[in-house]
Amino acid sequence: MTTSRSIATPSRWLAAAAVLLLVWLLPGMAEARRRLVVLEFTGPKAEEFQADVVKLLKKGNSVVPTKKWDAAADSLNATKVSEKNVKKVAKKLSVDGVISGRVEKRGSRYILHLQLREGRSGKTVAAPDIVERDEGLSIDGRNTIKDELLPIIDDLPAAGGDDEEEDEDEEEEEEPRAKAKTKAKGKDKGKDKGKTSGFGRGKVRGGDDEEDEEEEEDEEEEEEPRAKAKTKAKGKGKIADKGADKGKGKAKAKAKAKAFEDEEDEEDEDAGEEDEDEEDDDRVAARDDDDGGDEEDDEDVGGDGDEDIAIGGKVGLTNPRRRAMDIAVGLSFTGRKLSFTTNLDMNRPQGYDGGPVPGVRIAADIYPLAFNAKNKGFKRNLGISLVVDRVLSISSNLEKMGTTYELPTTEHHLAGGIVYRQPVGKALQVEGSIRYNKRRFYIDRNNPNLVPGDIDIPNTNYTYIDPGVAIRYVLGPKMVLGGGARFLLITDTGEMQSPMQYGGATVTGLDAEVGVDYEVAPKILVRVAGRLTTIGYAFAGNGELTNNRDGNPATTDVSGARDTYFGGFASGVYLF
Repeated sequence: MTTSRSIATPSRWLAAAAVLLLVWLLPGMAEARRRLVVLEFTGPKAEEFQADVVKLLKKGNSVVPTKKWDAAADSLNATKVSEKNVKKVAKKLSVDGVISGRVEKRGSRYILHLQLREGRSGKTVAAPDIVERDEGLSIDGRNTIKDELLPIIDDLPAAGGDDEEEDEDEEEEEEPRAKAKTKAKGKDKGKDKGKTSGFGRGKVRGGDDEEDEEEEEDEEEEEEPRAKAKTKAKGKGKIADKGADKGKGKAKAKAKAKAFEDEEDEEDEDAGEEDEDEEDDDRVAARDDDDGGDEEDDEDVGGDGDEDIAIGGKVGLTNPRRRAMDIAVGLSFTGRKLSFTTNLDMNRPQGYDGGPVPGVRIAADIYPLAFNAKNKGFKRNLGISLVVDRVLSISSNLEKMGTTYELPTTEHHLAGGIVYRQPVGKALQVEGSIRYNKRRFYIDRNNPNLVPGDIDIPNTNYTYIDPGVAIRYVLGPKMVLGGGARFLLITDTGEMQSPMQYGGATVTGLDAEVGVDYEVAPKILVRVAGRLTTIGYAFAGNGELTNNRDGNPATTDVSGARDTYFGGFASGVYLF
């Protein structure tokens, strides 16, 4: 009997695997909680969207009740949404970030416009848009928040509490103005009846309060030069990245947020005394005109309809359809068992029985047309799949007359082909693929103490095509379950089917794999999977080792064989 063993001890490889997993897990262990407030969303189905946003934010942050914020804003006479007022209320409540939202219904779609303000400064730092087919956040919408908001929220500076003396000074300054406004509003009570105001509920400007209007105009005049100066500075390339992995995304998000702020300032100047709801309608209409109407916009976003790629989604674990490429590098563990079907008691085929040995595995799925974010068609889901798996070190042992001989051995598996992914609903993705494979297991027979007949195991060098299907199912925000099966169309087996060995045969094979992806950081996953490849032989009886092992060539001694490879792998994955 011939067996395999690894040159390295199992404990060393287990330690290496543990260190690898620990390195991948560390980035997700140090997230700080932030104090946030989510102001009341406006627009159709706003409550559903707001509930989903709050639920997502609560997983890693503390969310202050909206009523508490509104009460503080009323007490400070700071109900208008502006940098100054947000800064003032956030300081009082020690809130690090303020999130507001507006839902827009366009055709059959809902567009959620989010805005994140920094509590310490009151400035807008992110303003992502999310497109949904139904009310509430889908997996793609949650990915947008996770990719565009959560990294920026994690880096928000702490707002900190305010000193009692500062609170008293601010209240003393605000009290005369509050009384004056209350008196003015009392005179125009009949005119303003039925109008409401509040943070996050859409401030309605009405009445004849000249002091309010003058104060708002002064604020806008003070903010405009600063906004233009910052915009000019940014135009000269003075945007600094904060981190290696998050820098570019954050810079884009902040640039978008600044553009959002500038757009708001311009709209305030042009709108004058118009109702804010009317301004929103005008903006929606203008965007509809620019997009060419609902029908054209739906066509651009939806692609071929069945594709249903959400343009708001970003690259992430639970949104595999957005990936342009993912690369996995890690350790594999592969064992082999080769057995023969025979009626002999003596001179039976040796076979092979080897436990899992460590190797290096590199895999990549590349979707070239998905690198272009404007490509919304089915072609973005057509890609290339590559796998390289090679055992690091392996030897095979042969026992002869009480002596064990160690024979150098090599084992590797190469695969390359095409893959197509098709989203089905919000949580399921189906993949179809076909690859060209080479799998080799080679034992070096060059030993001066052995003769060729001592090693009764043919070297295999399989060539096959493996059409297959696979699925990925989202189990939660950080976990995806995957599995697949392939049928092996084997065109060559190496020495096994040579006339000097076992001759012609009908050869069939199956391959199965099941695994889990777990997200440890944005765009970084740990992938663990188990796999099994089995190849069966039904010999035709025309090989030298099938008919003549017992000295009688008229009878069949070996009718079949099974060559099985089993094991798994653990890899770190980076998503593009």
